[in-house]
Amino acid sequence: MATLNPAILPAVSAVRDAAQRLRSFLPPSRLVRSHALSDAIGVEVWFKLELENPTGSFKVRGAYNVLAGLSDAERARGVVASSAGNHGLGVAYAAKAFNTPAMLYVPSNAPQVKKDGIRALGAIVNDEAPDYDAAMVVAKAHAAREGIRYINPCLGLDLLAGQGTVALEVLEQLPSVQTIMICTGGGGLLGGMGAVLRALAPTVRVVGVQTVETAAMSTSVQAGHVVDWPSTPTLADGLAGQIDDDALHIGQVCADELLVVSEEELGDTIAWLQRTAGMAVEGAGAVTVAALRHGHLKAPSGPLVAVVSGRNIDRPRLDILLAQHPA
Repeated sequence: MATLNPAILPAVSAVRDAAQRLRSFLPPSRLVRSHALSDAIGVEVWFKLELENPTGSFKVRGAYNVLAGLSDAERARGVVASSAGNHGLGVAYAAKAFNTPAMLYVPSNAPQVKKDGIRALGAIVNDEAPDYDAAMVVAKAHAAREGIRYINPCLGLDLLAGQGTVALEVLEQLPSVQTIMICTGGGGLLGGMGAVLRALAPTVRVVGVQTVETAAMSTSVQAGHVVDWPSTPTLADGLAGQIDDDALHIGQVCADELLVVSEEELGDTIAWLQRTAGMAVEGAGAVTVAALRHGHLKAPSGPLVAVVSGRNIDRPRLDILLAQHPA
C-alpha cells in the first residue's frame, strides 16, 4: 500500500477537529442492521444512513467544515462551488448557517429536487452547463474572477476532514467492523474515510463502488493513470465526472478494491430499497447496496457497513424504476 500524501489526505487529528465542530451542528447518522441482506449474504450487514442528514447526504459534513474554517471576511465575500447536486445542497445549508452568500453551478440535467433544494436554502443556482465537468470549469473561473473561495466537491484537506467524520462514527458505533463499502465518484468520501481507516483500523477492508457509467476512478486506478472519462446518462448522477491526479491518489491508497455495478442492477436496487425499507435512495447512494445484492463483493466478511448516502431522487424517476422492477 502506497503512503498517504498529507497534502491530499487529512490527518486523523484534523478529522477529529472537524467532528468537534460538527457536534453541535449535525448529530451522528444512524447505523441500522439490514436483516434481509444479512440473511442473504451470510454476514452481518449494516447501513450507515447518511441519507438522513438534513440535506440528504454526507456532503454537508465537508461543506460545514470548510465554512467553519473561513475567516469572517472570507465568509462575508461568499463562496462558490460546482456540484451534481448534493454538494451544492451541503454548501447551501452550511452557507445559510454562517449567513454566507453562495453561488452554485450545477449541470442542466441535475435532478430538479436538488436544484429546488439549493434555491430554497437561499443560494443562487446556475444550471446552464451541459454536464458536471463544464459546471466545474465555470465555477472555478467565477471564484478566480471574484477572489472568493471555491469549494471543490471532492478535494481539499478541510473538505475531506469533514467527510472523514463518517468513518470516526462507524468505528465508534461498530468497533468490530471488518468491511466498509463506500459510494465513490470523485473520491471525497473515500478519501476522508480512507484516511481515518488506514490510520485507526488498517485491517478493515475498504471497498469503493461505482457504476459502469461513472467508473472514472476504477478505470484510472486499474490503468495506473488518469483516464479521460465521457459524460453519459446515469442513475448515479452524484458519482459522475472526471477525476484528476489527486483523486487518483485517493483511489490508489484508500481503496482495497473498486467495484462497478450496472445501471440495471442499480435501478433494481433503488426499487428494492423503496419497497423493503421504505427508503427513497438516489442512484449515487444505492451503489453499495447494489453491489451486495448482485454479488459483486467476493468473500464478504462481517460485520460489514455499507454507506447509504443520497435521498434526493426525483419522484417521477423513482416511480419509473418501481414500474420497471416489480416485486
